[in-house]
Amino acid sequence: MDNTKAAKLTAGELAHCWEQLMNNSMSNVVLEYLTLTSELEEVKSLCSEAGSISKSAVQFFESVLRSENYPIPKGFNIEDDLNPNAPKMYTDVFILFYLNNMSKIGMSLTSMALSDSVREDIRNFFHEQLKNVSSLFERTTTILLEKGVFVRPPSITSTHETNPIADSGFLGNFFKDNRELTAREANELHKNVFMNYIGKNLLIGFIQSTSNQQLMSLLQHGKELSLNIIDKLGDILVQNDLPISMTWDTNVLDNKTSPFSDKLISNLLDQLNRNGIASYGYSAAVSIRKDLKTTYAKIIADVYQYEENLKTFLIKNEWMEKPPVALNRDKLAHD
Repeated sequence: MDNTKAAKLTAGELAHCWEQLMNNSMSNVVLEYLTLTSELEEVKSLCSEAGSISKSAVQFFESVLRSENYPIPKGFNIEDDLNPNAPKMYTDVFILFYLNNMSKIGMSLTSMALSDSVREDIRNFFHEQLKNVSSLFERTTTILLEKGVFVRPPSITSTHETNPIADSGFLGNFFKDNRELTAREANELHKNVFMNYIGKNLLIGFIQSTSNQQLMSLLQHGKELSLNIIDKLGDILVQNDLPISMTWDTNVLDNKTSPFSDKLISNLLDQLNRNGIASYGYSAAVSIRKDLKTTYAKIIADVYQYEENLKTFLIKNEWMEKPPVALNRDKLAHD
């Protein structure tokens, strides 16, 4: 009988366990701060519940790596990376949007991890984790709808034809005179606009509270990049007579005391960057119009350049931990 718990981790399982340990240890610190500073009981309860999900994930992944005799990354912790006395920086409505957005990312990453897993204990964990983040998404969406602040994607008035596409003009042109957006293309544009809107507001709080000038410069650059993406993708929606739905009740408060360590802020910025690249890549893949593919490709190129600057900063400060890598057999043979 195959004892899957004793089976050696596959490359995919090791990668997901390591990455999710890092991500969840960071989320645990962020959620602790949001729990401490949220005012509405329902929001505080959601933050606390999300924190419990992150804590259980960290414990599980540490036990898996330990059983493999693999070193446990330091990651992030409340003692080193949180200022518990920092005043409230974000409104409760923004916290709801943040939780809602992170639960979407969590569902995507967890489903990918589940599909890459073989060992039964790891599959079972990711399956349970997927249910937990799905529940968080459902609850945050419901509360945002109840409060009347949920940002709905645009609705389109579509023809009811199911004919084959007979004209290559449907692919559009690289620059102008393009056909109307498909429902999928419109949704992807809105999704990426709103993702950057959340990211921009998050960065505003970090910019006003950090005293590290190099980090502030990176944060400013990230904010400008988000604004540029919002403008580029939002203009396409407007040109197609589709609204850019937005809420204005997500203001950043005037707190100038940083709640997190510079290390955590830098790594959170890197995580958001990577999530963005994945989103733009997917959007380019499912979009048919040539100009949309070109636009997403340009955005990805800009974000890649920003990512290089950010990772250089992380490495310089020794804030980037080395992920699992394969043995260099040639080097090992000559040592």
